[in-house]
Amino acid sequence: MKKISMLFLSLLAVTLMVGCGTKTKKLVCTTKETEDGMDFEQVISMTYKNDKLKTMKVVVNTKITDSDVQKNWQEFKEYMEKENKEFNKDGVSLKVEENDKKYEYKTTLDIDVENATEEALKEQGFDGLKDSGNTLESNKEEAEKDGATCEIK
Repeated sequence: MKKISMLFLSLLAVTLMVGCGTKTKKLVCTTKETEDGMDFEQVISMTYKNDKLKTMKVVVNTKITDSDVQKNWQEFKEYMEKENKEFNKDGVSLKVEENDKKYEYKTTLDIDVENATEEALKEQGFDGLKDSGNTLESNKEEAEKDGATCEIK
């Protein structure tokens, strides 16, 4: 009986260790900036499993706060529309929201890293993302060096 109990405890310990190793974690990094009458906020959320990047979401919200700059809202939108075409292909999607009353322009990029093709990633400027080898901690350190505030959830 003692032999069975030890075997059970050993299996339980292995199961718990393996279970802990497969935990999903999320890294959320936020950057805020004010420049030339505009407020920028960028939030990057990255989901990791076994320290491997699985999904990434990048939300950039730009709000024009200066009344003189607001007068050029149409030109700003036209420029942004040229730079940010809506996109939905092979695990990568880019959506755009505009709010003319609040002078806000928001882009949301969603990437399913496992299912995204290199071509789709390259079209959005993320070529090499799948093979970067960056871990949650290395991405956190890099983002914080660049002035972001990061939190692991």
